[in-house]
Amino acid sequence: MRPPRGEETGELSEGPNGPGGAGYENSGYPPGQGGYPDTPYAYGNRGGYEDRGSGFSGPPPVPPTPWGKILGIGCGVLLLLLLVLGGCGAVMIFMSGTGSPEGPGGPVGPGEGVQEDPRGEETPSNATLDASSTDFQPSSLYVEGEFTSVRVRITNDGERSLDVNPLYFTVVDTSGEEHAPGDAIAMDAREISVQTLESGQNAEGVITVEGTVEPESVVFEPFHTIPVEVPVE
Repeated sequence: MRPPRGEETGELSEGPNGPGGAGYENSGYPPGQGGYPDTPYAYGNRGGYEDRGSGFSGPPPVPPTPWGKILGIGCGVLLLLLLVLGGCGAVMIFMSGTGSPEGPGGPVGPGEGVQEDPRGEETPSNATLDASSTDFQPSSLYVEGEFTSVRVRITNDGERSLDVNPLYFTVVDTSGEEHAPGDAIAMDAREISVQTLESGQNAEGVITVEGTVEPESVVFEPFHTIPVEVPVE
């Protein structure tokens, strides 16, 4: 029984664990709990994230946004979309080039369904052509080699305009072999120029072919017209 206040005896109290675990009376500790602990009690890290079992405080950490993964997936989807669109475009181009297998009148047979130029190959050029032999006169672009030139004069006697180009001419030699001026363009200083002749107009110049040739005739053949051939005088 605890003595009245002011009459403490200073004796050890009998706690639940016996006199050995009892503290001094009126020393500020409940009976049976002993004195100060020898070492401080570990309460854990204050506000730490490593050990959430003790002393944890504050919100959980926010994981970083995986921007690299998101960008990688986005680029992959974009590439796949481009491949799909490219394949569709190739199919459409192929289909438009080959045309539909059937037309308004039913299946299309071999050689049918091809639209020809309205003028066709039977349209005459209505050109009057004269040709004569002439010497080769090198231009500033000439370096070396043998060339043969023929002077031509062409007149548009038709109602439509007439296109003139050195590549529309062909020189035929005495053995019947044809010589195109493609490899001799601009080699002669007097070469006939590219131009368009209206009705009644004419143009004069030189066409040149590579090599030493004995010209017998000259052929003038614009696109989609009947060729005009005249002898070389």
